[in-house]
Amino acid sequence: MRRLSIPSARRVAIYGAMHNVRLGMKRPDETARSIVDGANSSEVEIRRLWPSDKELFRDHLLRLDPRSRHERFGGGMSDEFLAHYAENCFGKGDLVYGAFVDGKMIGAAELRSNKAIWSEQAPFGRDIHAEAAFSVEEGYRRRGIGEKLFKRIRRAATNHGVETIEIVCLPDNIGMQSLAKKFKTQFTFEENALTGRLTARRPTAFSLIREASGDALDFGAALFDAHWRSMAEARQKGLTGS
Repeated sequence: MRRLSIPSARRVAIYGAMHNVRLGMKRPDETARSIVDGANSSEVEIRRLWPSDKELFRDHLLRLDPRSRHERFGGGMSDEFLAHYAENCFGKGDLVYGAFVDGKMIGAAELRSNKAIWSEQAPFGRDIHAEAAFSVEEGYRRRGIGEKLFKRIRRAATNHGVETIEIVCLPDNIGMQSLAKKFKTQFTFEENALTGRLTARRPTAFSLIREASGDALDFGAALFDAHWRSMAEARQKGLTGS
């Protein structure tokens, strides 16, 4: 059965209203117009994923072709492995973001640490090292989606107490290396893989407020998405009589 998500137009309207409150720097008509123009030009929405999005994240990983699985995980991972992996990506040390095109999740970025992020670590007491990983489905590459996800991860690291971002990839993953080098990531060869390290910027009062309000907005969108999908599934079951 096809998974449904909140239509892009409706999502833009929700985000527009919330951004008017968050930014407080533009008139409502100017803010709404800039958001709509951005959506029309890029057609890509980046938002944080929450436990209610676990199924979306899992389905995205399962849609990855063999080459993408190899580049993301360093090997040809089975469906069972990916499903189990998705189940364990929403702990206290995890931040996960999704890229959506026309309501469909087609990319993801993860920032994972052994230490709790945000809830138990003061953002200004930065001593957390976290590993970042990215995945974009075939057919949506070379459209700047990976760069948008990287920028979001870097901003999240700044505002969630992460000092060093690490990226581990295979030597033949030229795409990941090229993307990371755009952000001045330095790579070294370690244990048959390349490890890139990037120091996150220090947060400011404004960046922390922006991050917190963004998280709240994304949490609301996730709840709306979950409700929308449950309604669509119920409607589909009613049509099929199951």
